[in-house]
Amino acid sequence: MAKKRKITLPKIEDINITPDTSCMHPILEDNTLLCIHGGKVNLKAKNAKRIKSDNIPIMLHNEIQGASISGCVNPPIAGGPCTKVALVFAHTYSNHKVNHKHSVLQMGLIGVSNKGYPILAIPKQNKIKFALTKIKANPLAKIKWDKIKWEGIESKEEAKMLLYLENENKKGKVSDKEVHLYKYNGIWPKDTLKPRSSDYICENGKITLNIKQRAIEIKNTLNRGYNSVSIETKDKFIRYDLDGKPHYEKTLKKLINTPHKVEYTKHINPQDPTKYRMSKGIVEPISHKDLDIVENYLKRQK
Repeated sequence: MAKKRKITLPKIEDINITPDTSCMHPILEDNTLLCIHGGKVNLKAKNAKRIKSDNIPIMLHNEIQGASISGCVNPPIAGGPCTKVALVFAHTYSNHKVNHKHSVLQMGLIGVSNKGYPILAIPKQNKIKFALTKIKANPLAKIKWDKIKWEGIESKEEAKMLLYLENENKKGKVSDKEVHLYKYNGIWPKDTLKPRSSDYICENGKITLNIKQRAIEIKNTLNRGYNSVSIETKDKFIRYDLDGKPHYEKTLKKLINTPHKVEYTKHINPQDPTKYRMSKGIVEPISHKDLDIVENYLKRQK
C-alpha cells in the first residue's frame, strides 16, 4: 500500500508580495512618456526645479501638456505622427502644487496626443511620493478647460470667456478675427458685452444667470451702476428696479426682495391735454423678457 504523502499549501501570510507603488510617484524629467506608436515625449522641467529626486526635478502638468513628441511613426492614412501632448488627464494630478500647477503621477495612461492617441507613462520609482488630488468639478469639464489652456489660454476665467466668444461666434455675433484676437492677444471685441463674472458661463459657453444675477449684470455694465431704469411710452411709464434690495411694498402688503417693475398709467386731462396724472399699478417681479426690453433700451441709449 502506497504511503500517504503530506501536501503543505502555503498560507497567504507566507507569500511576500511587493506591490509596484510607482503610480504614487510623480513624473520626473527623466521619465519615459510614449505615444502608442513609440513616439517619445520631450520633457523639460522649468518651474519646479527645487523639488528633486536624485537631482532630477519633477514635471508639472502644464509642462507635460503641450510638450513635443519625437519619433512617432503613425502613418498619414491614420492621421499622421503625433507631435504634441494635447491633454493631461486631471485624475492623474497629485495634490502637490507649485504656483497652482499640479505634478502628475505615473498612472499609466496619463493623457492624449494632438492626434487623439493615448500617452503612456512608463512606471519608474523615485524618492518622492504624493497623494492624488481631489477633483471637485466634473472631470469632463476639467478636461475641457485643460485643453483650452494647452491652446494658449492660461486661466480658467479666460478659458470660459473664450468659450463664451466661440458660442457667440456660432450665432454670428462675433467674427472669427475677434475670437482669434482674444485667444492670442487678450483683446476683447469692442461691440460685445463682456460678462461681469466667468462664474456665470456654462461648459457650453452660454451664460446662465438667474433673474437677480442678470439684473445686477445689466445694472453694472449698461446702467452705470444706477438701481433703476424708467421707460416711458405714449400712455405708460414703467420703472424697472434692477437692484432688488428688500423693501416693504404697500400695494402688495409684503416684503419685496427681488428685481421688480412698477407700471404707472398716464391719465390725460381731456380739457387740457398738456396736463395729466399718473396712477401706480401693481408691483410685479421682473422676467427675462422684461430684462430683454431693458437691455435693448439701454443699448439704444449709448
